[in-house]
Formats: sequence, C-alpha cells, structure tokens
Amino acid sequence: MKLVYLHGVGDGDVDRGWLAGLNEGLEAQKLSPISDDDIIAPLYADILLSPDAEAPIPKPTAQGAKADVSAERAEFLNRQIEAARAVGADPSVQSLGFPLLDVEPPEWALGKLKGALPEKLFANEIGQIKAYAYQKGIRGAVLQRVLSQLPAEGEVVIVGHSLGSVVTVDLISRLPRNIDVRRVVTIGSPANTALFTTSRRELIGNFPYGSTDSWLNFFSPRDPVTRARGLAGVFADVQDFRVDIGGAGHRSKVYLRNTAVARAVGTAFHSSPLTPPRTSRVTTSLNDDLAALILELHFRYAVRDAITDKKVQPRYAEAARIKRAELVAEIWEADSNGIPLPREFHQLAEGKTPGIPNYWTVKGLIEQLTILALSDLIAPFEIDIEDAAFKALPSIASKSGLPPGFGGELESVVRAFNATITKMTKPGANWGRIAFAAAGVAVIAIAPYSLFALAPTGAAGAAALSGGLAALGPGGMAGGIAAIGGIAGTGAAITTAAAVGGRVDGARLNSGQLLLATAVAYAQHKFGHDYDEDIWRKATAVSAELSAQVNTVEPISDPKSRSLTALIAERDLARNLVTFLESNGLVPADAQQIDLENDQR
Repeated sequence: MKLVYLHGVGDGDVDRGWLAGLNEGLEAQKLSPISDDDIIAPLYADILLSPDAEAPIPKPTAQGAKADVSAERAEFLNRQIEAARAVGADPSVQSLGFPLLDVEPPEWALGKLKGALPEKLFANEIGQIKAYAYQKGIRGAVLQRVLSQLPAEGEVVIVGHSLGSVVTVDLISRLPRNIDVRRVVTIGSPANTALFTTSRRELIGNFPYGSTDSWLNFFSPRDPVTRARGLAGVFADVQDFRVDIGGAGHRSKVYLRNTAVARAVGTAFHSSPLTPPRTSRVTTSLNDDLAALILELHFRYAVRDAITDKKVQPRYAEAARIKRAELVAEIWEADSNGIPLPREFHQLAEGKTPGIPNYWTVKGLIEQLTILALSDLIAPFEIDIEDAAFKALPSIASKSGLPPGFGGELESVVRAFNATITKMTKPGANWGRIAFAAAGVAVIAIAPYSLFALAPTGAAGAAALSGGLAALGPGGMAGGIAAIGGIAGTGAAITTAAAVGGRVDGARLNSGQLLLATAVAYAQHKFGHDYDEDIWRKATAVSAELSAQVNTVEPISDPKSRSLTALIAERDLARNLVTFLESNGLVPADAQQIDLENDQR
C-alpha cells in the first residue's frame, strides 16, 4: 500500500509539513502514523512555473462509462456510503447528501469570516492554476511526471490538495490498469470552477468504477480557493464534506490534521481483512417492528429475483445491499449503547441472514405482505421495477410458511386493488409521498425509524435519536413496514400516534397510510379474515378533513399552485378510497347507507 500525495501550487511542500499534519490527525484517532517509506509525492512545481513545458497528455486507460447507471457504478455508490460512514459523526465535519450526518449546519459551516481576506492573498496560486488549466503542455508534463513515479501495480490511496486535486481528476482515468485505488481524498479543491471543464468531462466519460473504491472530498467554507463549494455539483461520483479547519485558510497541513480528514485517509490506508467483531449478544425477543424488518429484508431479495430487466436488476440489488448495510450499522451502534436486540439481529451484524421468523398469524402475514408489495423499500433510491413487487408475493409467501398457492391468490388480490385505485387516479396527479410507477403500483415512501426508537422502554441509549442514525433519508434504517406495522389494527407500539385517524406531530392526516390500511383490510376480507371494521370511518374522517382544508385554501390560492394541487390530490385519493371501501362491502353494519329515495316509511 502506498500513499500518493499530489501537491498544490507553490514549492510542493518539500518539507512534508502535510505529512506531519496527517500523522498528527492519525495519532489523535489512535491510528498508526504513515512513514516516509510509504509515500509517493511527485514534485512538479518547476513545471507549473515553466511556460515552455511541453509534453503530450497521456491517453485514458479506463473504459468509458455508459450513459445509464451501470452495475459497476451502483457498486461504487455502495462503497461510497461505506466510506462516508467510516468518517463517522464528528463535530468538525458535515456530510452532504446521503448519508446525512447533520440535519442543521453548525455555525462554522456557514463560512462567516472576521474581516476580509487580502485581495492578492492567492494571486500567485491562481496564476499557476490557470497555467495548468489552459496550457496543454504543462498539463501533459505534470501528468507524465506523476505517472513515471507510480508503481505498475498494487494498491494506493491518493490525496490531492488544491491544484493537486485537479491533477487527481486527470490522473484517475490514466492510472496503470493494475493499480487499485483504495480511496481518493481531495482537499481544498478548485475543480468545481469553469477552468477545469475539460478535466471534468474527460473523467466523467472514463471513470474507473471497478478499480476505485471511493472518493471523499473535504472543503472548508472559509477556504477562498474552494469558494465554499464541494465537487458534488460537477461530479456525481464524489461524497462531499464540509470541514472545520479552524478559520480562513487553504494549507494542506491544516486540512490533514483535522480528525475527520485524517480518519478518511487512515482507515483506507490501514484497512485490511479482519475477523468481523462479535456483538455483545445482549438478547431480547422479537417484537412486531423488529420481526417486520427481517421480513422486509427478505422481501427486497424476492423483488430482486423477480426483476427480469438486466439493467434494472443489478441496480436494485445494490440498493438492497445498501439498505442492509444501513441496518447492520445501526445494529452495531445500538449494541454499543447497550440496547438489547434479538438473536436474529446479532446474526445480521455478523454477516448471516436470519430466516423469516415464524412470528405472524395468517391474517398478520396478509397485512405485512400487502404493505410490502405497495411500499418503496429502497428509498431514497427510485427504480421502476414495474410489477416485480407483485411477482415477489408467491415466493415470499411460500418462504413464510403459507400454504401452496396462497401467495398466488394474494398476488391476484393486491393486483386487483392496485388496478382499481390506479383507474381512479387522474393522470399526472401529484401525490406528494405517494407515487404511481409505470405499472400503476402505488408506491409509498415510508419515513425512517431508528432502532433506538424500537428499543425496549428504559434501555440504555434509547433516547439517543439525535445522532446520524435517524437521519438517513426516507425509508432509511428501520424504515419500511416497521413504520407502518399495525396500521390496520394490530397495534404496533411505535405507530400508535401515526395510525390512520390520528395525527403525526401535529401534521394533517396521512392519506398514504390510509391507502395501505385500505389495501390490508381489503386483502384480509377477501381471505375471510377479520379486518379493521373502523377503516371506513377513518377514511371518511380523512376525506372530510382534507375536503375542509381544500375549501379553506382554494378560494385564495393560485389555481395551479403546487401546495393546492397536492392537497387536492390527497383529498381525491381519500375520496376514492371511501368509494372503494363502499363498493367492496367494507362498511360497518351500523353505518350502512340508507336509500332515502326508496324508503317507504
């Protein structure tokens, strides 16, 4: 393993102050320092200062990426998320995008400076940056020198500072074919500016997803060279982090001694295959929500196997892998906080897949599987899987211990519900958190719940919801049906406040939950089981409240305003569900409609 350091403008930091800063940060993290013998740090300051430098730009060695998202890129994204997780929660760093580690930016992230920077502070640096960008001979000569000092094969971690980050952008697609990049870490990068459009375009067209594990970019909001911007706006394949380097500045040493930056470099450089740690095996029994998470995991695999499109299937498989990794990460966190979890979750943490638990009655399984078939289980990713969620029902029903043929019948029932609701839907309706995919599937994006929220009352750390664990986007962590379980009457503890007919944190009623509850009641009724007979009253209550809200807002709002359009769409969905319930005999006996026109009394 070698660490390749690509310097910025100036003399190239010949005294290796950057390495001293990095080792200071590594030692603070209890990681081993990196020795001079493991460093490759090509110097090219002389070339940047030479207007007569001339060398051809090496041709890319990486294959061009396809326009669509390839399986290789999906796997790369999975590694990116794992790399971002390795950086972890840190008061001096803020992860942007997914996984989001901070909800509100800290004061330092706003980039406020005390006093203006001297006007010509970085004038020389900017001149050298422009020389590299505009003079092909200089660019070619720098790349030729760097490549001449790299090994022909092996693993490397690349750190690029300032202009060195732009050299990194040019270098990645031109590396020898037998070099694997364990991680790219860029700091203080100006690569988002228009100067480097050519470099960015070349890399985007030739990104070596298969040989590059991850790419993390750190920028200070007080760094004038980065202009307080990361690289995600111009590179879709970069994970950005705002980082606090203690004030205005741009030096590589202050970036690299930051604990988060040092951790990003050190965990990649020192990583090696290790025996996975074992959980503390504090055990408890399964409850509704934890059992539902295991069933959700298996349902994703069943959906993956039901997808026939060879371009879609690998992407869905990677999304499913990422969702599993999220859950495993939270299991470890919960375990470290002393929260008791069942044996099945310890198996997951140690790399095994527990079987579907023998937990539910037939009625309960109908509820769980119906919700799964109508839910988005890979949010925030959005992939059109057509009707694969329906096709997955026979397989998952069989694995859940239901009788032969039961899953096929359930598939028919759920398809019939979906077809009816889809037919009622106005084309192009904006459903907010409810989306109708190409096949007409009503997809519900379910909000996340942390394992901390699912922990038994009084467990150590159960209130620790303020960390990054609960902020991984819609459907993240313990999302899916754990957040909906019990909605049709089984009464899961954490969903009592969210049940249809109640309110969620003071918000108006959730018509998406109503749709799921209606689907469950319909399926249970079709199979001759008891169902929530109050569902019609809940639906009419939702419809009445949404109608009242529309009547209040509509006279004053713009007719095509987004908020009014969404509100009307939710009202219409609630009305359609009331009609569906009445058309399918799901109205309680004491609320049967009286035919006033034919009443002879």
